[in-house]
Amino acid sequence: MKKIALLISIPFIAIIAALLVLVLLVNPNDFKPLIKEQVEAQTGRQLSIDGDIEWRFFPSIGFSIGKTALSNPKGFATSDLVKFDNAILDLNVRPLFHHEINIGLVTLDGASFTLHTLKDGSTNLDSLTPKKAEVGPEASVSEEVNVAANTSEHSQPSTSINDWKITLEGIALTNAEVLIQDDRAGSKTKLNDINLSLSQFSPGEWARLTFDVKGDLGQQKISLAGKTDLNIATTLDAASLKQTEFMASYSDAVNKFDDITFTIDQFSFGEWANIKLIAKGKANELMVNSDSSFAVNVPNTLDLIRIKSFKSTNNVKGKGLPNEDVTAVIGFDSSFDLSKSLLKIEKLTLSAVDTDFTGKASVELKDIPKVHFSLRSPNIDVDALLATLPKGDTQVADGKVKTGTSNSTSKPVKEVEPDLSALKTLDVAGTIIIDKFKANNAKMQNVESVFSINRGVFKLSKFHSDLYSGAIDMTATLDARKSTPSYAIKQAIKGVKVAPLLIDVMGESLIEGTGNITLNISGQSLKPTALKQNLKGKVSINFADGAVNGVNIPLLIRTTYAKIKGEKVKGSEEAEKTDFSALSADFYLAKGNATTKNIKMVSPLLRIHGEGSAHYINETANMLIKTSIVGSLKGQGGKDINDLKDVTIPIRITGPWIKPKYKLEFDDVMQQKAKKEIDRGIEKLEEKYGDKIKDEKVKEAANKLLKGLFN
Repeated sequence: MKKIALLISIPFIAIIAALLVLVLLVNPNDFKPLIKEQVEAQTGRQLSIDGDIEWRFFPSIGFSIGKTALSNPKGFATSDLVKFDNAILDLNVRPLFHHEINIGLVTLDGASFTLHTLKDGSTNLDSLTPKKAEVGPEASVSEEVNVAANTSEHSQPSTSINDWKITLEGIALTNAEVLIQDDRAGSKTKLNDINLSLSQFSPGEWARLTFDVKGDLGQQKISLAGKTDLNIATTLDAASLKQTEFMASYSDAVNKFDDITFTIDQFSFGEWANIKLIAKGKANELMVNSDSSFAVNVPNTLDLIRIKSFKSTNNVKGKGLPNEDVTAVIGFDSSFDLSKSLLKIEKLTLSAVDTDFTGKASVELKDIPKVHFSLRSPNIDVDALLATLPKGDTQVADGKVKTGTSNSTSKPVKEVEPDLSALKTLDVAGTIIIDKFKANNAKMQNVESVFSINRGVFKLSKFHSDLYSGAIDMTATLDARKSTPSYAIKQAIKGVKVAPLLIDVMGESLIEGTGNITLNISGQSLKPTALKQNLKGKVSINFADGAVNGVNIPLLIRTTYAKIKGEKVKGSEEAEKTDFSALSADFYLAKGNATTKNIKMVSPLLRIHGEGSAHYINETANMLIKTSIVGSLKGQGGKDINDLKDVTIPIRITGPWIKPKYKLEFDDVMQQKAKKEIDRGIEKLEEKYGDKIKDEKVKEAANKLLKGLFN
């Protein structure tokens, strides 16, 4: 029994004896001057170690180092670049007897890092460079140290320090913090509760890296945790990752994302890696659920990065959205040429709210990124989209329905120019093609627009659309380089069936026929009132084979002339419209008024010439339309009114556009002709009734009739 106990105790005695020999023969404080000297030689900074370097034997054999700091140059936010409260170095005992320090896991507790950028752009990392070695016979290569990348027994041999060799297998940070201060930007970022563990530091070997960190950016709070298997290589292009997962959260005053996950199945240069990104949270009272996936290939040469099968599905729920629930899906393949700073996007697909786009794009990274794109959609229905938007709150007051919560007694809002400064930072050129387009119930087909935005200047170089059996073409420019923007528009509408267009848009047609309209206008300012006041240019219209709805000019002439002659006016079932074979006019726009002197309308019975103005700020008109009767107008009882043939009859049109007033406005010749007809009627009355009618009374009645007709 005693022999068995002795056999069991021999290994323990040997271990204790070895530890005693280790403690007696190796004093770790002998390394303090050497460590300080080498750190200063490699960084140019002073290293301070408070207290002694002590042996530790539990739970593993190693060193324990107290408070340690690496200094900062003068003038920075803190006196130290790096400092930590305690460091623990695990050692392999056997190599110590061969003057080899094989460090296992290095644990730094309470580490603090400060990264500071001064206003002149200099940082506390700028001077972290090795001191220049003195050249001479006394210089010894054995004075150098290699502690990080070449740390494995199987890697390149470690350099000796006074005949000692040092290797490092792993590192861990606990309760660390980082302060990032930028005096130029006036920003300060603090990351705290940083924990990091790297299993080993051996090139060619897989190491397990885990970390977690929390950040305080003022109103923004972030947290990040991750884990990955890292294959540390002697060169970057040989490094690999696998089983990588990052988890994050973010919150500020209005946003909160508690579930953000980023995963990579594996990553090696020159091979495809599958990546997934999931984000769930709240953004401005909207609930967001985003799920993205794609494959990426990064070559060893780092010259062309490719992405394929990118697909991102994003669901957003909340008030203010179409149906309070929108799902948008985007997909593409892309490549990024680092040598040319050129990003290309192919097979682009966009889908949201029953609207689909396909196309491609490119972005060339410059001082102002140069963007080109081409998009196509089979159908866009703006009305259907607007119908899904939430309606404004309605209120009932005095039996009338009011929309919104505006107060009629509130002060009018001051008009200001819209902020177009963002246009100065853009260099964009694109083409959009839409097979079918609907807006405000107007229907277009084969819509094509080509436009560009270059440093504050917007140009619509082409806009074409088929429109109600005709077509519309337009070009436009908007110059936003100055505080008051300026613009110019040219537009041509040809062969459009006007009535179906107006009925679709307005519910009724004020005019019928096939219309041609040309427009050439320009102006300054986009403030609502100034926009109308500063508008200038010319609008020309030319309609064929149509009618003006709302007024029957031949009927108006017949009934008025019948009143003049004292004939009884019967009701008529004729339509309230005036047919024409041609209608044309030129309108000149200036200072809120559209003036014209050449309104012309031709019909089988009438020739119409007009002039006047339309005030497009107040939306009122004052037009004089002169009508010449060139055919035979049938009077009451089917009699021709031949005595009005070749007589010009003026009609004054006044009042608001939506409900204008029409009134005959005779000149002196016409008034004399009408007065003769009245006198003739009086004579007939005298012949029939004799003394029963006094001349003065009849004449007084006639004058009243004339005044009623001409006023």
